[in-house]
Amino acid sequence: MTFDRAVQTEQLYRYEITAALNAVVRACQDIVTDHSHRGFWAPRTSTEPTPSHRELIEAARRDVLNRLQTVIHCAETVAYTIEHDRRRRPSRTTE
Repeated sequence: MTFDRAVQTEQLYRYEITAALNAVVRACQDIVTDHSHRGFWAPRTSTEPTPSHRELIEAARRDVLNRLQTVIHCAETVAYTIEHDRRRRPSRTTE
């Protein structure tokens, strides 16, 4: 019985970390699709031909950095929770 539970828990860990990393990859894809041109960042700022550094920083945070930080933080939280749970549970394969 314990072996089955350990196998199920391990499978659950794999699903959770995979889902978290899929969210990171999807966020990267969305950012590239929505905020780049030919592989380079295309900031959405005012219509001025040369936006100020403040506008660029605001656009970077709004369009790219905040989203990436959020999904990366979520993925790190999932990884940390799995590691913490794994250390808390003794590794028993038979009983």
